[in-house]
Amino acid sequence: MTPLSPCLTHREEQVLLLIGDGRGLREIATSLGVSWRVARRDRDRARVKLEAATTTHAVAIVVRLRQSAR
Repeated sequence: MTPLSPCLTHREEQVLLLIGDGRGLREIATSLGVSWRVARRDRDRARVKLEAATTTHAVAIVVRLRQSAR
């Protein structure tokens, strides 16, 4: 699956979508087979790339992109 935002990696997008589903970083890390530090790094990098003020804002941006791609 190609990321909806050209600036995000697939995993960065996955992390944000899983956060949007209410999952915590440790749970996300386990499901993706990475450490929680890697999941945190992906979350933080995605937020910076999207120029989002908060993680919630970044999740909202990705959800909006996903809806507009339908």
